Amino acid sequence: MNYTQKDVCRACDIGRDTLRHYERLGIIEPEVAANGYRYYDDWQINLLWDCKRYQAMGFSLAQIRDMLHHDSLADVQNLIDKRMEEMERELAYRRMAVDSMRLYRTMLKGAAERQGTYVLRSLPETRFVPRREVHDLLMDERLEDSGRFVNENQAVCLPPCAYFPQANDERYYWGFAMFANYYRTLDGPEEGYVTLPSGPALTTCIDAGERWSFGRALFTGLLEEAERRGTRPRGMFFGLLLTRTYDEAGGYHRYVEAALPLEA
Repeated sequence: MNYTQKDVCRACDIGRDTLRHYERLGIIEPEVAANGYRYYDDWQINLLWDCKRYQAMGFSLAQIRDMLHHDSLADVQNLIDKRMEEMERELAYRRMAVDSMRLYRTMLKGAAERQGTYVLRSLPETRFVPRREVHDLLMDERLEDSGRFVNENQAVCLPPCAYFPQANDERYYWGFAMFANYYRTLDGPEEGYVTLPSGPALTTCIDAGERWSFGRALFTGLLEEAERRGTRPRGMFFGLLLTRTYDEAGGYHRYVEAALPLEA
């Protein structure tokens, strides 16, 4: 039995333009009458349903065309195997993204109220990818691969991070941080990052305020608290920029989760 375009669009829940696009790609081949009308038999309907199924698996239309008209059974099996592997990686990525967002939400909670409150925490090993030294962009080719990797995987990154290599120095870097296990799972580059060590750290939330107000002085309270507790810092600071907010009375607020790593 032959069907019109209208029949097929209604039965298969697709638009006329989509139907014609499938035809141009060679996925379906309707019978074209002398007057230009197109008619579709049961075989074309079946091809459309197969196309929708493969699309749901994430295959491109070009791949689907070959699967339906050119590929052998072994070819199709290999494509399915590869797509399953891709989907497993995508699922792992999404799981890491959700874990990261859950941690981010936890750090955001009560950020303003936690200022001046110091908590000893155990921090996981983290990869820090520098992108700016203070305010200047780092135009270093050695950092390009790691910077590109972090940009492509923002969903599983921690917030932007400021890193002071020496606690007694004003020099610092802005960049991005990612848990080391995420970095390894996603096969990050071997170079272009700094390892922030795992272990105990004294943490607090600070408000960096308006533009140009960021600097070492914001971390003074952490050093003083560490001295009061008799602990030994490892000689570095880092801080995760949680969020920027604005209010008419106080202007901009930049809430930073600040950490002072300690000797174990």
